Amino acid sequence: MELCYDMVINIGLLALIALALTKIPYIDHILCQDSSHAKLGRFVLGGIFGGFCIFSTCTGGVVQGAIPNTRVLGVLAGGLLCGPIVGITAGTIGAIHRFLFDPHGLTTFACAYSTFLEGILSAVIYQILKKKNYTLRWTSLLVITAAAEGVHMINLLIFVKPFSIAIEIVKTLTIPMVIINSIGMLLFFSIFKDVYMRQMLQADNERLETINNDLLEKTKAKQKIGPFGLQAGDHTELVEADNIYYIEAIHKGAKIYCKNQAYYSNEPLIEWEKKLESDDNSFVRIHRSYIANLTKGDSLQPDANNGYALCMKDDNHTIIPISRKIIHEIKDYYSM
Repeated sequence: MELCYDMVINIGLLALIALALTKIPYIDHILCQDSSHAKLGRFVLGGIFGGFCIFSTCTGGVVQGAIPNTRVLGVLAGGLLCGPIVGITAGTIGAIHRFLFDPHGLTTFACAYSTFLEGILSAVIYQILKKKNYTLRWTSLLVITAAAEGVHMINLLIFVKPFSIAIEIVKTLTIPMVIINSIGMLLFFSIFKDVYMRQMLQADNERLETINNDLLEKTKAKQKIGPFGLQAGDHTELVEADNIYYIEAIHKGAKIYCKNQAYYSNEPLIEWEKKLESDDNSFVRIHRSYIANLTKGDSLQPDANNGYALCMKDDNHTIIPISRKIIHEIKDYYSM
């Protein structure tokens, strides 16, 4: 019981420190930078998350010669949030400190080695997730943290002698360390969630801005669509396809939105899909109720369901939801 109490207090203190760090402008800035740039900032972050490991080791209790701790939080959170440089740096710092903290301890080598491996693990998982454009969910975090602690326990069984003592240590530590550290990882990510999402979206939006300019030029060279005669009060206006930002399903018809003007049509979205077909596929039905002109997109934003929404360049900066079924097609269109 005392073991669990000490670890919970440890996690609470780490959470307070992490929350304070996110309020520091410099830390927030380097957290949001793409990992391929500002490598010095990545090493600074690695040192900070390595400091979490040192804090965890120093504040951990002693049980049968082992030091139950939350060191895995600093290593995994750093690598999964900020990339390989941060994860490996934090893991190396945590491993070196753990070894020097008690060089002749029964579990010293096993724990130090496990900390370093956790840094490698976080770096590998980060690269896989980035390649597949996958957003970490809470279930994934629980599995990853439990797996890292599993590796830790295996190393204790391999390197701690005599084997009978290793078994007793593993029996005592496995359940509390897996459960408490897994919950602690969820807490860490909840603190860094906004920063984490901004980090992902900033890189996407920078590419989107560059690609949009190219798309506009390409669109001009494609076969012209329209103009369309649209009802505006008591008269009909001719509207070019390039001036249409998005179309929304309204009852059995549709509402066509331009930058600062809207028109009504009696034709449903399925008919507008046919009308707006073109070689560059710039008009896409991104949701059952919306067709969007992707060349008029301003940025991608996270929604409440860990998905994405498209912010338009119209005067109202309208936010249009993106169906999960179409998000990969949208990212492919923007070469993301």
